[in-house]
Amino acid sequence: MESPPIQQRYCFQQVETPLIRDVKVTNFRTARDVSLDLEPISAFIGEPGAGKSNMLAGIVVLLDPEVGIESTDVSRGHFSAKLEATLSDGRAISTELEDDRVTSTGNTDDLPGLVVLPAHLRDTTLLARTNDHPDAVRCADIIGQELELSAPRVALVRALERCAAEVSGVVFVVEEPELFLAPQGHRHLRRLFHELAESGNQVLFTTHSPGLLDVSRLEEIHLVSRDRQGVTAVEHLQALDADDEFRALCEFDAERAELFFSRAAVLVEGMSEKQAFPYVFRSLGYDVDKEAFSIVDCGGKTNLPLFVEICRRAHIPYVMVFDSDIRGPNKPSDELLQLNRRLRKAAGRDRYVELNPDLEGVLHIHGKTNKPKRVVRHIRSLPTGEVPTTLRRVVEYTVAMARPITPSYS
Repeated sequence: MESPPIQQRYCFQQVETPLIRDVKVTNFRTARDVSLDLEPISAFIGEPGAGKSNMLAGIVVLLDPEVGIESTDVSRGHFSAKLEATLSDGRAISTELEDDRVTSTGNTDDLPGLVVLPAHLRDTTLLARTNDHPDAVRCADIIGQELELSAPRVALVRALERCAAEVSGVVFVVEEPELFLAPQGHRHLRRLFHELAESGNQVLFTTHSPGLLDVSRLEEIHLVSRDRQGVTAVEHLQALDADDEFRALCEFDAERAELFFSRAAVLVEGMSEKQAFPYVFRSLGYDVDKEAFSIVDCGGKTNLPLFVEICRRAHIPYVMVFDSDIRGPNKPSDELLQLNRRLRKAAGRDRYVELNPDLEGVLHIHGKTNKPKRVVRHIRSLPTGEVPTTLRRVVEYTVAMARPITPSYS
């Protein structure tokens, strides 16, 4: 049988109604007051300790009557906790702990299925629990069968492939599905999650892998953070417009999606700048990897506003770096001047640095061959005191805007 074209094979159908439409969490662990609108696929991202797993744990409590709220689940300084959800059919369900007594409200008959795949079991049994939904029980059987045939990392993928074809009405709760898989496996898992959703299931997962994020569907991403008092907040990103969605699908790959996990992003036009700026930062005493800064090649000058918009929606501090491209005595074209004005406006004040006429010009490098190599070699040879002011400004803006690392709380 001939394989379908790539455009068809990877063009996912939109699933209209998630099994769990929304969740409200009150005083549960690190979440004091969080409301979530969930999608058929919802990815929870954020720094370690931000509270991603706590959000999933609350959903598990709601879907499995055997897992109640315990006193240790109540936020510090409080004496009660409550979890509420709206299901796809409009039913409202809730579970509350107050005065050491757990009470549940709403019709809990025929709840969606539940399959919980935590990170700590990824190299052993994979499955932590299911509820008594027939298709959830079927998933447990499938996982057990695949574990008899393969190592856990292989069994997980094969079990999800079978579940996508054989079960429906199940909420899959997965912590860090990327564990023990190569980058290609991350992309395959992302497609499996969409296949599960298309079969009438829902997938809720935490991740630190850019390969598991579908940037053309920002609405699937929930950004989890934690303030200095240890309280968790969740930001549900908003969908892109149709035109921007298509461009994001074309322009984003896992390397570019890394910006979702960065403290700050430097948005550059192309490869020369992407290779050069880590050395600019290093010459001024900053290691971009250690600082969790991302240098993002946006694939051209005209793509920069799209990446700015994505950073804004994801609350990622950014600095846009672009070439003026104004050279020689001749008057630049109106189109070029208009584009440069549009980039300045899109970035906002103190969020862009304009290189005049380009990076090579700032460094006084001449010639058109092997530009990335010559630029990197030149920057590596620069003493700290000789870094051009324009490039120094990129570093200063980035460091000043970088979001702090989330403190760790028990």
